[in-house]
Amino acid sequence: MTEQELRVGSGVGLPAPGPTSSNRILAVQRGVARATGAIDAAMFWVASALLVFMTFALFVQVLFRYVIRQPVPWTEEGARFALVWFSIAAATIAAREGQHFVFRWATLLVPKAFRYWLRRLVDLFVIALLALIFVESLSYLDVVANQTAPGTGINMRIPYAGITIGSATLLAIYVGEIVDAVLAQLTGVITSRREVQEESMYAQLASQPDQEGAA
Repeated sequence: MTEQELRVGSGVGLPAPGPTSSNRILAVQRGVARATGAIDAAMFWVASALLVFMTFALFVQVLFRYVIRQPVPWTEEGARFALVWFSIAAATIAAREGQHFVFRWATLLVPKAFRYWLRRLVDLFVIALLALIFVESLSYLDVVANQTAPGTGINMRIPYAGITIGSATLLAIYVGEIVDAVLAQLTGVITSRREVQEESMYAQLASQPDQEGAA
């Protein structure tokens, strides 16, 4: 068991690990975790590169507009398009790491098993929404196929493709969460990094009243 895995037993409705747990299923489960981890790593480097580019583009824009007084046409538009891709990449990373905004206080009083399966239900709704966004974004790529951005001169499919790629990577992350939850019923092990984060956050929230009482 790696540091990013949980053995939770009956606390979230999972079977306790035992001799009946299949090593082959666990290998598949870990393979899914590695696949989503690869997407996470790829999006991290994409987001890092885009952040560097946006910093450079906006610096050049301010320098040439207010110091040299000869505005460069591509800087503002390039930074704006980069921000679209950056937001999608960051959203993908946050989805896997469990960093999206959550009203945890609303479910703090319910049992751990209920919270676990409630998150799976939310995952299914998110998957349905992302699938709809992905399909619709494909049609938008056809609409803007013959349009060119005036500042950068690039085809408008490139900035709009950020929505298509982003919804696809987010879909992969959330589908991976569902697959992990299903396979965890057979292995008794959770490999989801988001679940590790959730358990940590709920443990901190649950300990706060005790800390306040002791103070």
